[in-house]
Amino acid sequence: MTAAMFLIAVMLASTLTFQSTPTVPQSADELVQALRQFPATIPGVAPSNGVLPPSERLRREIYDRLWSLGSVAVPALCRGLGDPDVQVRRNVALFLGVAGDDWYDRGRPSLAIEGCVPALVGALADSDGRVKELAAQAIGATGAAGVPAVPALIGLLASPNEGERNTACIGLAGIGPAAKAALPALKKALSDPSAAVQRFAQRAIEVIDQ
Repeated sequence: MTAAMFLIAVMLASTLTFQSTPTVPQSADELVQALRQFPATIPGVAPSNGVLPPSERLRREIYDRLWSLGSVAVPALCRGLGDPDVQVRRNVALFLGVAGDDWYDRGRPSLAIEGCVPALVGALADSDGRVKELAAQAIGATGAAGVPAVPALIGLLASPNEGERNTACIGLAGIGPAAKAALPALKKALSDPSAAVQRFAQRAIEVIDQ
């Protein structure tokens, strides 16, 4: 190999290193801010080749880091629900719903997110509908600890937004029997114009009215 070829090879290697996956932040607050770059939804279909795109690999790395921080990350996540950037608020609510349940990664214990319930209740009044939807689902992952959210979720059942009504039912079902105060509103939702809302309301009633 000539000196010129060697120099080109070194430059190419440096370029490849520079273009590799960005370093994942380490502190909880930095991780929360890093969530802003992602769509506030989890892809429902795995890639046909089994290889996640770079953005989803990075999301998983950030999720893994937040998960590994455990309770240390909870205060930063609570603060993130009040961030001025709507993308941060959306993605924090999404992560809380993911981490508080077991559907995203069944091999990992759920994160105890009960400490975020007050912030999640506040998020149910957010100016952004997607934040409200994701917050309602995350509250469902807190179980009976989410009972302070019941009045706000009942209010969300009257929203003109179908997605918010659906997720209100999901949140109430997650709270379970402790959400008995919502039964009249849920029974009213059985006549909702949306068949999806009707189904979610029926499921919530079955879970709550054991």
